[in-house]
Amino acid sequence: MASVHQRYRIIEKIDAGGMAEIYRGEAVSIDGFARTVAIKRILPSMCTDAKFVSMFLDEARLSMQLTHANIVQIFDIGKADDTYFVVMELIDGANLRRLMQRIVDSGGSFPVALACYITMETCRGLAYAHEKAGSDGKALGIVHRDVSPPNVLISKQGEVKLTDFGLAKAASHATHTDAGVIKGKFAYLSPEVVDGKEVDLRADVYAAGIMLWEMLCGRKLFAGKTDMETVELVRKGDVDKPSRLRTELDDELDRIVLKALARNPKRRYQTARAFEQAIAGFLFKHNLRVTATDMSEWMRGFESDGEGEVPFDVIDILRAEFEEAAHAGRVDPHIGQRPLGPTDLATRGGAMLPIGDLLGKLAQLPLEDLAGDRDAAPAPVPLADRLDAPETLPEVRGESADGGGGAGKWIAVAAVVALLAAGVAAWQLGLLPLP
Repeated sequence: MASVHQRYRIIEKIDAGGMAEIYRGEAVSIDGFARTVAIKRILPSMCTDAKFVSMFLDEARLSMQLTHANIVQIFDIGKADDTYFVVMELIDGANLRRLMQRIVDSGGSFPVALACYITMETCRGLAYAHEKAGSDGKALGIVHRDVSPPNVLISKQGEVKLTDFGLAKAASHATHTDAGVIKGKFAYLSPEVVDGKEVDLRADVYAAGIMLWEMLCGRKLFAGKTDMETVELVRKGDVDKPSRLRTELDDELDRIVLKALARNPKRRYQTARAFEQAIAGFLFKHNLRVTATDMSEWMRGFESDGEGEVPFDVIDILRAEFEEAAHAGRVDPHIGQRPLGPTDLATRGGAMLPIGDLLGKLAQLPLEDLAGDRDAAPAPVPLADRLDAPETLPEVRGESADGGGGAGKWIAVAAVVALLAAGVAAWQLGLLPLP
């Protein structure tokens, strides 16, 4: 796809999913003036789904009405090559989920002031959307309904922007929500949503509260072994005080977070603006000054800690490319009785897996680290939206056969990982054909 329109030029593909893909591109005008943009295109295989196309256009039309510093701007809507596309602001940075994952993986904690800042900026964008009125002066009644870490983008300049209004509820939408259908990521739903009650802006406040809790605590708030378990945890709405998991947090911040996460919507902050003001008051009282400059400096330090690596999720990349190929009819998702997965597909993302580096790091890991401390508190499972596993692993008692207190088990696991990695490497080199 060299171009989607005479005014736009495609540079590279930067993300993909089962229904749409995103490219880095340029908006070209007279005299060769060009502006870097992001271009989101519906996959051709999805264009036959009239309802999906209508929802896609609803999102674009709604987003084009939203002009705010904390919302990703939509510039244009178009159609080319029998598919639709939208042109939007390109954010040079990372989404919040990736930042949270990197912090968890490194064993660190999210800075309190920056967690508060990100939540405040997100609330500013939400407040603008919630209060937005149409040309007739009537409120559009916008509720985002998918406020979650992947949809909060942080730029290298310290900007915080909310994106993806694809599930938003608005009075102006041509496509209306099916009754009884739960929409949004299960772990970021509010109790009234899973109970099938009417959704209003307080559901977005609840989701913003979940994100703040997770940034402060370094783990997921609601994470069942299955989607149904996660939904049941959301329905119960049991929330620990953040200070129980991070002792340096004070009671005032506990109260702010728990009010945002009140199970009864009437006991929550009634608006995103009220939630933002409560956090601002906390920062002011504790002399915690934080600005976009502080956020930008932290982002630069965050990148240098990662030695310049761009954070990405290999499984997400493989799954997206596999879903794209399946939707396009280039691969059958089932062969015989064995379901195919993303790792069964030879992709550019898979070919770039640093197998040698992984094996090298595994070989250098001391046996003491593999065995671990049986009496230590269980470590949290890394925070990832693709996993709904419990946040802590059950404690294992008893000695292993070799008397190593579990070291033998982990050595065996390491051996299995090494064999699997070697198999993947051989497959990538063409030495191991698919069955």
